[in-house]
Amino acid sequence: MYFLLSSIVSICLQPLSWLLALLVALAFCRQEKWRKRLLFAALIVALVFTNPWLHHTVSVAWEPEPVAFEEIEGPHDDAIVLGGFTRLYATPTDRLHLSGDANRFTHALELFHAGKVKRLVFVSGGKTSSEPVVSEAELATRTAIRFGVPAEAVVALGTSRNTHENAEEYRAFIDKETPTPQRPLLVTSAFHARRSDACFRKAGIEADLFPTDHRSERDHPGRKLTVSNTIVPSPGTMLAWGGLFREWFGLLVYRLRGWI
Repeated sequence: MYFLLSSIVSICLQPLSWLLALLVALAFCRQEKWRKRLLFAALIVALVFTNPWLHHTVSVAWEPEPVAFEEIEGPHDDAIVLGGFTRLYATPTDRLHLSGDANRFTHALELFHAGKVKRLVFVSGGKTSSEPVVSEAELATRTAIRFGVPAEAVVALGTSRNTHENAEEYRAFIDKETPTPQRPLLVTSAFHARRSDACFRKAGIEADLFPTDHRSERDHPGRKLTVSNTIVPSPGTMLAWGGLFREWFGLLVYRLRGWI
């Protein structure tokens, strides 16, 4: 049920869905007044949400600034690495199949080997969809060990299903630790960093943010006003808005539920 509701919400928050709904309504509408309104609305949605400069500008404002390795004072006891970087439907399940947010995993490895963190803690209860079923946290842990991280320096917490539960699961884990890990580093995608930080603070965990996989590409020439990035539509940009809208909706739901 949760997966079904999540899928429905994701579709409803996608500008491409809005455009398709408007075009379908336009095709069946027979009143000239409403046809003009629907056509105007469809044109506005298409022009606004295919504008790469606008999406870039909003993303820059939303995402925390990248953090250079040399800026990290450490070493931190833990790097808390949130899931969502794995293609859980991919086979075979004897290896890690990385997705578009792969830098959550690869940057965490670099942080460890650079001596910026003492331990990697992968937190994700997502499961592979084929046999043998393995949690994302366990897959990441196995792969990290294959990439030279000592087994005693990596932990898999594989029961939480969302960011709120991620924070609660890590909280329960460190409550059993003596001494308690100090000032962990929270590793997650930049667009998701604000909600993640809020959830962990709600759980009583003060972590430093290490955002990855920036959608905004701050040094990219796309920040400048040019013909190619303001007038020429970019179909892929319309899909990119969906991720931001889902994150903002998730933030609203978390506030209403008292999770942040």
